[in-house]
Amino acid sequence: MIRCTIIIIPLFLIVSNLYSQEQKSLSQLADAAYARQEYAEAGALYNRIARNKGSKMPVDELMKMAHSYQEIGYFKEASDVYKEITGRPDRPAAVYFAYGEALRQLEQYEEAKQQYALFTTSNADSLKLKDIALQGCDSAVVWRKQGVPVQLKPVKELNTQGSDLVSGVVQKGLLLMSNGYRTMALNNGSQSKPPIDKRTEQPYYKAYVYQQYTGSNTDMYLEELAPALLGKYDYHIGPVCLNSTEDTLYATINIQGKGVPVTGKGLVNGVRQLQIYQSVKKDGKWGTPVLMPGINLTGYSSSHAVLSTGGDVLYFVSDRPGGLGQTDLWYSEKQADGSWGAPLNCGSQVNTVAAETFPTVNEDGILYFSSRGYAGMGGYDIYRVKGGKSSWETPENMKVPFNSGADDLGLILKRNGYEGYLASNKPGSMGKDDIYYFSDPDYFSRINRRENPAPVTTDPATTPQPPVTSGQPGLVTRKHTAEEETDKQQLEELKFLYDYNSASLLTESRRILDQVAAVLKRHPDWKIVISSFTDNRGSDQYNTDLSALRCYAVIDYLVNKGLDPKRLYYSNKGESNPVNGCKDGVPCKEEDYKQNRRSELKVKW
Repeated sequence: MIRCTIIIIPLFLIVSNLYSQEQKSLSQLADAAYARQEYAEAGALYNRIARNKGSKMPVDELMKMAHSYQEIGYFKEASDVYKEITGRPDRPAAVYFAYGEALRQLEQYEEAKQQYALFTTSNADSLKLKDIALQGCDSAVVWRKQGVPVQLKPVKELNTQGSDLVSGVVQKGLLLMSNGYRTMALNNGSQSKPPIDKRTEQPYYKAYVYQQYTGSNTDMYLEELAPALLGKYDYHIGPVCLNSTEDTLYATINIQGKGVPVTGKGLVNGVRQLQIYQSVKKDGKWGTPVLMPGINLTGYSSSHAVLSTGGDVLYFVSDRPGGLGQTDLWYSEKQADGSWGAPLNCGSQVNTVAAETFPTVNEDGILYFSSRGYAGMGGYDIYRVKGGKSSWETPENMKVPFNSGADDLGLILKRNGYEGYLASNKPGSMGKDDIYYFSDPDYFSRINRRENPAPVTTDPATTPQPPVTSGQPGLVTRKHTAEEETDKQQLEELKFLYDYNSASLLTESRRILDQVAAVLKRHPDWKIVISSFTDNRGSDQYNTDLSALRCYAVIDYLVNKGLDPKRLYYSNKGESNPVNGCKDGVPCKEEDYKQNRRSELKVKW
């Protein structure tokens, strides 16, 4: 998939006088391929050098070999090389972060944390990414304990040995973006052997239309989208989206030639920038694609265009000046005369110091996108967020199964709001990126209704989820005795503390909960709300999840003591409502942090 990666490895061209002319030539070939971002070729060349030089291979060449493996999805091979580098006396500090990334992509989160912890730098953005990566490892461990709320199914009839992605839902079916060589005969002609992108040793992407038929002899209808229009280009085509009336097409095209913006920054042979083209259909025929005026910026990439539900806002991805990271989400508003206004950045609520990509918008106006800049599971994670233009709520990680340690991209929903597709290069994929299908009305109804992320359960393999209720119980009005008033006051003064980054009940907490169970058994009509909190270390999302685990720790203990779970309610508060001044940006003593890591009880009768 056409995606950007945070490159933290500097480029050095090394020519050693210690080796033969043949060895020099091989190193030069490898370095040149790496400089052109032809990572498949570079990785193979560096591997040949490693076989020849063994332990004498320079560290910078090993770093570039490992990074090349990462870029083409060989995470295990990359981690093996990084591990070797960590044993070298001349190892760079950057190897620890890169090694951590490779381990996180393999979902080896504890091992990844060890490597991230060893990474040192004076660069503020790199330190921020280190902190985010550590938080992501912790979050991933918690999220994997939740179980799998939705089943993902690979779409075998669409997946190839290459990379495949659904870029749009149209009346006719699906818009596909694929670089897999399809040996099948397409409806509008057989496909010839495609040219190869040396960066990945895979064919260039093309755009297709797919429709599944039922109740007929034709099981699958697949054709190249507008071959006379888009098929003439030798480089990447896609993603592609259409407007609601399907008479205007917006395509990301990666071509070179006269008038096409090219920059030489960073690469030996320059970069063919991604550009957004527009084509309008008249009398059933697509017009010549034209660069969208005002959207594209010479010398910078603009790509992955999608329209808002009403079609009046165009979102896209760009690395242009004014952004916050490597690639940002931008938007442009449609003007009264049909033109598009000057692009504006979507803001720091969605964009990060890393990379955002593959935006889509569902029928309810919710934006889905992939990012490497939040505390995610590894690679690109998929997020959903409510809002629009430059005003957004807090993005929510889609968690398992939508995300994994690998790259998870391009989540797109059908108009019914509960069926959709995404692409991932997670283990078990048929090719480089596979298309996965999901359908779950209950799940998407739940996440669309709730105001806060769903609470995290304890490990379903060992502890069943109690049927408790989020929120507040109903009230029963009656006169209360003096004994009840005293018991209520004593219960609400209790506070259970936790160790850092833990939801395990301490010995003292268990002793107090034994007394709580006894009181609740004396008052069988009482209901209680368990509110749990964290300190302010860690991301908002992680702390919300951790506080939910603390709620369930209390609930599980009381249920095991014989209480009806229908009497127990929870409220996972995250890092909100500290009991002292320990807030973001305020240094605190450990004891002060500990006082905020708590659970409290509220009696409702």
